[in-house]
Amino acid sequence: MKGPLRTIQESWKDFLSWKMLFLNLGPVLVGLLFWGILLFYFSDNMVRILEGFLPASWYHYAHSSGLVPAFFSLILKVFVYMLLGLFVLVLSLIGNILVAIFYTPIVIAYVHKKDYPNLPLEEFGDLSFCLQYFLKQLAYLCMFLLVCSPLYFIPFIGIFVSLIPHYFFFKNTLSFDIATSLFNQERYTEVLRDYKITHHKISILAYLFSLIPIFNFFATLLQTIILTRYFLEIKAQEKSSQPV
Repeated sequence: MKGPLRTIQESWKDFLSWKMLFLNLGPVLVGLLFWGILLFYFSDNMVRILEGFLPASWYHYAHSSGLVPAFFSLILKVFVYMLLGLFVLVLSLIGNILVAIFYTPIVIAYVHKKDYPNLPLEEFGDLSFCLQYFLKQLAYLCMFLLVCSPLYFIPFIGIFVSLIPHYFFFKNTLSFDIATSLFNQERYTEVLRDYKITHHKISILAYLFSLIPIFNFFATLLQTIILTRYFLEIKAQEKSSQPV
């Protein structure tokens, strides 16, 4: 079975193909337009809302006179804008994964025809089934983020509190979406159990592309290709190990 880095290298070549670049164009333009308009018109309001969650003593001290309070106010504003950027990142990635549900079959068909044409595919569920799973995972994510909201304002800890549950949302949702076109449901459950560590390795490497500013709008397609190749490689390995 190919290693994670080899899978990412091959996925990157697929990502740069004309067909995949064209497929990525629509979702990227919609995402950039949506978040560009939202931040242009409502960023000040969002910052004021986030400042309202800060301890009152911090807010009053930052708006008092003096050099030290002015410096503290600057640090506070930088922190609030970083927090706003983190929320935008998480929300944009959630939107990108939702859009990926609709173009994943095209990606699977492309990779399958290109490098695994003789590999038999199975499936379970349909588009509505994938959407239901997405909404279920999104509900879990929202509940977790809501419960842990007081921790967001602790430097560094807040970042991990937001990103770790979102990683699991990313892994579970995108993997499920791809697997519905490759395995039957029973076999997918077995794959999750038998390849648990390997699945996390490839998923973490794929998820890191989401943390690159600007590129995160393009990254979901690349991540879909990476996980598609990972699952197809598992199927290819299983087929080669079967007795003739």
